Amino acid sequence: MKKLLSFLSLLTAGCGSCEQVSLTPDERAWFPTQPEGATITFRSNRGNANTMTLQKQREWYENTDCNKLESGSYQPINVQRGLKSATQYDPKLPYFSVSINKTRPDRPGRLVFSISGLEYPLPSGQKIGPTDVLVQEPCKLTTGKSYPAAYVFRDGQNARNYGTGRLRAFHWDKQDGLIRYELADGEVFERVGN
Repeated sequence: MKKLLSFLSLLTAGCGSCEQVSLTPDERAWFPTQPEGATITFRSNRGNANTMTLQKQREWYENTDCNKLESGSYQPINVQRGLKSATQYDPKLPYFSVSINKTRPDRPGRLVFSISGLEYPLPSGQKIGPTDVLVQEPCKLTTGKSYPAAYVFRDGQNARNYGTGRLRAFHWDKQDGLIRYELADGEVFERVGN
């Protein structure tokens, strides 16, 4: 009987409420604030244009059944926002997206970019330079708009291209989102308007 009672107490300790994890305002700032369906126009240094349409932001929680024994006492949050590019740069990896997975309230969320094959951060254990490092650098667009604290992600520096290799780098601003991206052949697309 004692064994049964100790087993039941162990089971009931695994049940109960869990704490839902939330993103901080700084973590939420990585996601574009424009509504679903908004379009962003880019123009290149070669006169070409591309538009991207903002997709619906998705948010979901893990451990929704609050299985404390197997998954712990938190409900991790996942947030993802995508951009659908009118120009396809990699048929196997056409997506432009930013996502954050946060497993505990006392730890920062894991930021992930997937920009048509150019990925940040590198998978665990891979080293090509400063991995998982956010690099800020000023970015001034030809339109005259300046971003003094934009984030840059470059293939071989703090990102790696797992696709066809067409994308070489991109710049991201926490307020405006994707502001500039470079192709391997030297063509550079910059955000215009909006």
